Amino acid sequence: MVKSLAGKGKQPAASTSRPAAAPVDESPSVQTLISRLAASLPPSAPASASLNPLADLIDLYASLPLAVPDRATTKQREQNRQAVHAALHSLKAVFEHLIKHGRLHGVLKSAKRVKGPELAGGSRAKEDETVLRVKEWLSERWKEYLEATAKVVSAHWDSGVRLSALNALMSLVKTESLFLTSLDSERRAKFAESTLAYVVRALLVPENDDGQLGDDVAEEWKKWWDRCDDVRYYFLTNAASLLTSYAHRGSGPAPPPLPPHLIPNTITILESLTTMPTSPSELNEWFCATPVVRTSTSNGSRKRKADDPRADGSTGVFDSSSEEEDSETEAAERVTKALARKGNKRNVPKLLSLVAHRRAFQDCWLALLGLPNREEDSKRVLIMLHRQVLPHLTEPRRLMDWLVDCAEVGGTVGILALNGLFTLIQKHGLEYPDFYTKLYSLLDRSVLHVRYRPRFFRLLDIFMSSSHLPANLVASFIKRLSRLALSASPAAIVTVVPFVYNLLKRHPSCMVLVHRSTEGDDYDWSKDPFNADETDPNLTNALDSSLWELAALQQHYLASVSSLAKVFAEVMNKQSYSMEDFLDHSYATLIDTELARKITNRPPALAPVPKRQPIGDSFFPQRTGGESRQDEGDLEPVDVVSRLWSF
Repeated sequence: MVKSLAGKGKQPAASTSRPAAAPVDESPSVQTLISRLAASLPPSAPASASLNPLADLIDLYASLPLAVPDRATTKQREQNRQAVHAALHSLKAVFEHLIKHGRLHGVLKSAKRVKGPELAGGSRAKEDETVLRVKEWLSERWKEYLEATAKVVSAHWDSGVRLSALNALMSLVKTESLFLTSLDSERRAKFAESTLAYVVRALLVPENDDGQLGDDVAEEWKKWWDRCDDVRYYFLTNAASLLTSYAHRGSGPAPPPLPPHLIPNTITILESLTTMPTSPSELNEWFCATPVVRTSTSNGSRKRKADDPRADGSTGVFDSSSEEEDSETEAAERVTKALARKGNKRNVPKLLSLVAHRRAFQDCWLALLGLPNREEDSKRVLIMLHRQVLPHLTEPRRLMDWLVDCAEVGGTVGILALNGLFTLIQKHGLEYPDFYTKLYSLLDRSVLHVRYRPRFFRLLDIFMSSSHLPANLVASFIKRLSRLALSASPAAIVTVVPFVYNLLKRHPSCMVLVHRSTEGDDYDWSKDPFNADETDPNLTNALDSSLWELAALQQHYLASVSSLAKVFAEVMNKQSYSMEDFLDHSYATLIDTELARKITNRPPALAPVPKRQPIGDSFFPQRTGGESRQDEGDLEPVDVVSRLWSF
């Protein structure tokens, strides 16, 4: 890799030799060296100064340690912090100057003349070739600086330096984007997507010891990610590309090993998103250049004012100029009209297209879920899937296979997958064969002990609310829940009993489970017709059984549980229970209820409480308060335990 420039001395960026070194101390400090190198580069130095010290400054910056040993002193830590900070911002100032003056980007002014054969060997062609080589050299140094700064963001030991590096990168993204926009002849909004890719990799694949995204960096990133529409869009597209690079393909070379924390870091970023747009008018906040809706120029290219309506009532202009007097609401209405016009769809930038934003969001999620996920990662996704993900996808049905696979896993993952499946069934016409068979299989002993029990019962109540369900299927669910209640905690029983009561009220054909009479004195109560091992709820013979489990709960040791279960021993003419009053019970709530309950009749003591311990005898001699005490009533109690230990 070329680290220095060669060329004519007249070309400022292509100096053939480095400037003579000034007399320095034998061992100058790192900060002194950084300051001297930065002073020899623009903007501190004249624009005609050589750029060769830039390579030395970048090498010095990249060689600074990102971690300090535990035995390092406070002074050493502060020196490292100041050195990294100084090199970071010195190079940032240099590259901002180079970008703004067109030294990194742009088209050569004499490019058209270079194409002419008469200049193939002329001085102008040689000069343009030299300038092009300088830009290529600067582009390499630019990438080196971005790589080094991305490492600082993800791996430096000091939080302040990490956040400062992240802000520096985003500032350069904005500077580069605005300059690229200025190069466009129609001033169409451009975005430095290649530079943002370094930020994306620093967030998703940090180069620190544990590979986890720091909480401070994630929180700092939210001020762009959760607010700026352009940053969100290009982050999603870059993240999707990064995730796809680790996916297995049917043919072709094997992908690189999957970083262990890539998926958790991506989920951390995605679950922090709270401002996904739902209408085109909400695409109105930009970090870089503001995109513009351009109308067709078939009737003339003259620029119209914002208040000069077209024949169809739409102006086709998104951002207001200094001459516009319209409010933000009116501007949003104009955007909506412009996006709705059929003739303008080809002229609408992708940043102003709600469909494009949703597609980028969907591509990122599909790329994430296409990778092998751990159970903990699947739980995090399923918790927020129905609220934060499905409403913003262009094709929610594409998650059907992944959700079905999660439901097949069972346990907590299967319970959480019900939310997403229910959304697809209810709103997107998903046909899930044998859905109730799968739902029945989730009713195992663990379902009453998991953290997400309230969520499961809320969904189960919705699934069992239809009055068209077969009676034998409903009876199977009632029997399975009643059987599980025998070994459940009191908090879970308090949820099961009113839930079963509501099912019986909703499906009167199952009342036979409560009012079944014995078939003579020789009825064998030891044989329950219900087959608890049958996986098909239509074949369990539950309707031939009875709810003896609920009768057993009437003898529960906890008074609140036994009293609640006695509702089945009375005439069932009460209204259905409100399940929200019973879903969130736990041991803590039950204890609080018992402690807050007022006792009207104090229970009698089990045995009389002695006022004092026994009087000493020959085995336990008594202690007296003084020689003058002779009455037995004045004797002090004997410490029986200490006497036993002494013995």
